[in-house]
Amino acid sequence: MSAITQLLARASGGDAHAVQQVYAALYPDIRRIARARLAEANGVTDLNTTALVHEGFLRMAENEGLRGVERIQFFAYVGRALRSVVLDHLRARAAEKRGGGVQMVTLSHADEAPEASPLGHDLAALDGALEQMRGLDEPLSQTVEMHFFAGMTIVEIAQAREVSTRTVDRDLKKARLLLAELLAH
Repeated sequence: MSAITQLLARASGGDAHAVQQVYAALYPDIRRIARARLAEANGVTDLNTTALVHEGFLRMAENEGLRGVERIQFFAYVGRALRSVVLDHLRARAAEKRGGGVQMVTLSHADEAPEASPLGHDLAALDGALEQMRGLDEPLSQTVEMHFFAGMTIVEIAQAREVSTRTVDRDLKKARLLLAELLAH
């Protein structure tokens, strides 16, 4: 068991010192994920990378605690928490404009070809579609979150799910089709 996995297990058990150690050890990785989430929002929030990391980590620690006893599960959760913070800021901004349209954003993964993006829809609509997907197929939605929101590679996802990389690739293709269908309705 890696040192990070041990720290995560202690942190999920309520060890405050372990929470601080996890935060310090994984801060660069969390910043990378946060920077990607802000890039997806195309500057439509008033957040900067540091503010997003801090707000996201506080939300994780206060609302649900640190979940997952493995690093890969933790990063899937980080991606979801940071996406939630960005969405809240986008919604607040739209509300301030008295219903002024939320800007369209395109989700993309820096290391992937353009067709790997879950689709070019606004983040709020995508979030709703992901919640619907979670109700239909939880492992599929987790795969999407790990890949597009936590920036995990197909190999890392395969290891986390204990499946082949071909299965993960097939699931991502299935997820794109399902998201297109959910977003079309």
